[in-house]
Amino acid sequence: MASTDSGVLSAETQRQQSLGFQGWQLVMSFKSFLTELGQLIHHRSVISCTYPKLVALETVNELTELNCAFPGLNCSKGAEVIAHVNQHQNPSVLFITEHLADGLGLELVQTLSTSRLDHRCVLILTHNHDLNRDGINDPSISAVVLDHNIGRDTCVLEQALKAVNRNQRFVDPELSKADGLSSANTEPLSDRELEVLGLVAEGLSNREVAERLYLAPTTVRDHLQSLMRKMDVRSRTGAAVAGLRMGLLAG
Repeated sequence: MASTDSGVLSAETQRQQSLGFQGWQLVMSFKSFLTELGQLIHHRSVISCTYPKLVALETVNELTELNCAFPGLNCSKGAEVIAHVNQHQNPSVLFITEHLADGLGLELVQTLSTSRLDHRCVLILTHNHDLNRDGINDPSISAVVLDHNIGRDTCVLEQALKAVNRNQRFVDPELSKADGLSSANTEPLSDRELEVLGLVAEGLSNREVAERLYLAPTTVRDHLQSLMRKMDVRSRTGAAVAGLRMGLLAG
């Protein structure tokens, strides 16, 4: 049993025991999420463009009230979003539903993707959405989530925002299973895995990658196996191709 020199349990140990191991893991996971969310909105505004106003999206709408670097927006029309971003000229993280009061969410996302600003767009779909596989895989979308999974214990929104913060794409695992999409986007690559992927794509061997990153070759091998599992590929070449397709590598 962990204790301080005086024989009294440390405050952290007491919290762990009161919450239980799983509860403590959830607390630490939430703290990690808040850290990543803070990084994501540090230089961005938060915009929610949703229609109709669904109860499930209250969590998303509350994010627009966070203390961000720039003014946020809560609306239902794409035209309002365009006017807002043109006026303020700052990057934003946007939550956009498939259907808007004045058009389609994907069209708004595609319009925003032509901006010189680094907008990150999360597209929210209903269970009976009309988007096909090509639409879901549109590179202008940062993340795709199902509205009924927001706020559930699957932590889909948390996973999506972590990926978006790391400039990686995310697809709701439920969509991946239903539409036969690759599960590669459901678990973000770590910073080290991204480094390894980039060097592998350049044609470097494990030993050469190890020398470049000052790692043991076995560590590089483990990172490579992990990223290949996450990307659902079976070869180094497959990882490089998938990395390009997912926007993780420079074209």
